[in-house]
Amino acid sequence: MIPQEERPYVLGMIGGVILSTLLLYLIIGTFYYVNMPLGKKNLSVLVVLEKGEPVNTFLRKLNEKGIKVNPLAFRLYLKLTGHSRDLKAGEYLVSTGHSIKTLAETLVKGKIYLRKVIVWEGLDMFDIARLMVQAGILSRKEDFLDAATNPFLLKKLKVPGETAEGFLFPETYRFPRNSPPQRVVKKMVYTFWGKITPDILEKCREMGFTLYQAVTLASIIQKETFDKREMPLISAVYHNRLKRGMRLQADPTVIYAIKLKYGKEKLRLTRKDLTIDSPYNTYRYKGLPPGPICNPGLDAIEAAVNPAPVDYLYFVSKGDGTHHFSRTLLEHNKAVWRYIKLPRLEEEKLIK
Repeated sequence: MIPQEERPYVLGMIGGVILSTLLLYLIIGTFYYVNMPLGKKNLSVLVVLEKGEPVNTFLRKLNEKGIKVNPLAFRLYLKLTGHSRDLKAGEYLVSTGHSIKTLAETLVKGKIYLRKVIVWEGLDMFDIARLMVQAGILSRKEDFLDAATNPFLLKKLKVPGETAEGFLFPETYRFPRNSPPQRVVKKMVYTFWGKITPDILEKCREMGFTLYQAVTLASIIQKETFDKREMPLISAVYHNRLKRGMRLQADPTVIYAIKLKYGKEKLRLTRKDLTIDSPYNTYRYKGLPPGPICNPGLDAIEAAVNPAPVDYLYFVSKGDGTHHFSRTLLEHNKAVWRYIKLPRLEEEKLIK
């Protein structure tokens, strides 16, 4: 039996043990709760936390997309960790594999979702603008084109032309939703400069080309073929024509001229198309066009400054992704008949 005078002390000890035990269970329970997955199903959703948006509104959007988060527990966790006002606005990829803790850390650290876009070799700036909008990186094509033609930005990026065409390097990029268009253009041009080696610059000097001229030629080569084995051969044809003062007569330059003038891309040209009055029309004007007609990859750029040691002056598509190369006009005309005119005649017969 506990003496009367010791009872308060003993009861206090018992109460303290009980309270400590309850507190321990509460801490352990809370630890497990905030680290538990938000759901059992394998689900991932994209949700935007707008600037200044209440946490409850963000959690409600998550709930509508199938991921439930206890608002009281989430707010309490933020308060206890001192991050109630530290959430970063942006688009987030949230999954049922997240816990309250990892979700809070994601929002506090601003681990926003980066949208992926693949810019293939040979796309021009109009194609890239469309891709950026399709990927949700930009909201308007015009914003990208404005940035790609901004003279102050181009000067800062050391782009010598009136547009960034040719310097928007083909690559796989990741950007946040609604990125500033100038930031997108900067990233692509910086990537271009990171690919240009001292060897490429030296080869330009040796052949009397500026880098801009080399990129312009590379853009034509890129449009003519995606087969990197043929690129040095096509490069040789154009180098040989330039040396002889012949017109390049490159169909892709006419296609680009039509696109600039009419906003449409035409893949099969007519004789009338070849007469379009544009400095990009290499059927009418000698030499290189005034600038690149697309954004070439590194293989095309290297081919432009490393032409094959051949004396070809002509080539024609064989219809299978490769080309037939010729030294004389007579040989070329025979190849045109074999690979272009004859197949078209046979195609017309089948239609009739």
